[in-house]
Amino acid sequence: MGYKQERIIEIFVREWPDAKTAIKAIQKSKDVLRKYYREALQNKLGAWRKTIRGKLALILIYDQVPRVIFDENDPRTYDTDKLAREITTEMFENSEYKKLSPMEIMFVFFPYHHSENIKHQKIANMIFKELYEKDPKTFEWIYRSSNDYNKIISKFGRFPHRNKVLGREST
Repeated sequence: MGYKQERIIEIFVREWPDAKTAIKAIQKSKDVLRKYYREALQNKLGAWRKTIRGKLALILIYDQVPRVIFDENDPRTYDTDKLAREITTEMFENSEYKKLSPMEIMFVFFPYHHSENIKHQKIANMIFKELYEKDPKTFEWIYRSSNDYNKIISKFGRFPHRNKVLGREST
């Protein structure tokens, strides 16, 4: 199997903005996604980090793929979040993400949206607000979700729904 970064981007970005349709299409690609995930974990896709499209593909692999291939009660869902955030941070700090389409930008900032760090949450919220202001119909759902996540992280410092799966004690 030839591993192509555009294949990963296509799987996640092509079906949006209709989330329900996208989720169905992505679910059909689980076997392919598992293979890409394994390759990334074995650091066989590291060269992708040299290009903006490759970085986007790696973010998708590290952030989105585990949420598709693992059950929500499986702690492996969160194992590669840190790797995704590292690439998001790099793209944010050098403004590289601005070269992507609005839909691709949304995916670049999902690792911050999923982060339990309030600084990351605020950055994601700022980006999602910008996307929403340019295209309310497409990005309203993510901007609303981002507002909700900001409130949760501000209040608890983490996502309480992850406590059990991550073996954390509820406070």
